This record gives sequence, structure tokens and C-alpha cells, in this order.
Amino acid sequence: MALKFFLFAILLTSLFLTNITVNDKIKIDSDENLPKISFINSTLYELNKEQVNKIVKAKKAIKYENKDELEDATLVLRGSKNTTDTISGKYMKKENDIYDFKGDVVFNKGGDTELKTQSLSYNDLIGIATNNVDFVFNYKHSLFSGNTLYVNKNDVAISGKHAHFVINEKDL
Repeated sequence: MALKFFLFAILLTSLFLTNITVNDKIKIDSDENLPKISFINSTLYELNKEQVNKIVKAKKAIKYENKDELEDATLVLRGSKNTTDTISGKYMKKENDIYDFKGDVVFNKGGDTELKTQSLSYNDLIGIATNNVDFVFNYKHSLFSGNTLYVNKNDVAISGKHAHFVINEKDL
């Protein structure tokens, strides 16, 4: 009797389990969160009638509706007086005309000037780079470190809070 009850229970359970439907709840992201296109080892050139204004290189680039995300990115800018400025970092996010760099950011401004930090925001419209984390700025053989950085692309001026200077006599 117990064996019949056990077999009947297995039969009912198997019929029940084969007839139920499985509802997979797949969360569909909104259209703006889905990537429109992605690239590997990409290079983007921005041109005007006379010259190349900007070059953006990345190992991986993903373009969304309102933003671009790049890994191991380098931004090459045409500076004043025909100089070239370069900003590179492990991660770059571009929204509108603001480039946000994260992770081992290096900003080479012209020839003898180099800035190292972990985070940097660059506004392409006005040509100003800012951050709120520690930075080290090298000019030839001199050192300038602090936090809360402000650098103008078209000017040689740099400012920061909690600054520390080490100026080499060769640079004066």
C-alpha cells in the first residue's frame, strides 16, 4: 500500500513539474544603457580644415547614446603654439565635452612637463584639467605636488591646494 502511494506521488509530481512554465525574468535595460557600438584597438581622429585637432586611442571603446567609455585610453590634443598635450589613463569616460580619466593618469603638457595622478577631469570646451586627489607635477627637474589641481591647456599656470614645491636651480 505504501509502495502504491509512493509511486502515485512520484507520478503526480512528475506531471506537475512537466506542465509548469518557467518564467525567466530578464531585465531589459533601457535603450540608453545598451552600447551602440564597440571597438577594439581603436583610433579616432578629429580634423578641421587645416590640421588634426584631437586623437583618441584606446584598447577597448564602447559608445553609448550619451557617453563613451574607453579602457587604456590616450587623448592627444593640439596645444597652443603648435605643441602636443597627451592625457592617458586606464579608464576614460567622455560625456558631452568632458573627459574623466581614472587610474594611473599621466598628463604630458608640452615637452618637459608631466603630471601624474589617479583621477583627472578635462573639459575640452575651455581647455581646463581639474582633479580633487593627490597629484605630482614635474617640470624639467622641479617638483610640484598637492591636491585639488587646476591646469589650463593654453597657459603655463598651474594651481593646487596643499601644495609642496621642490624647485631646482637649473629651472629658474
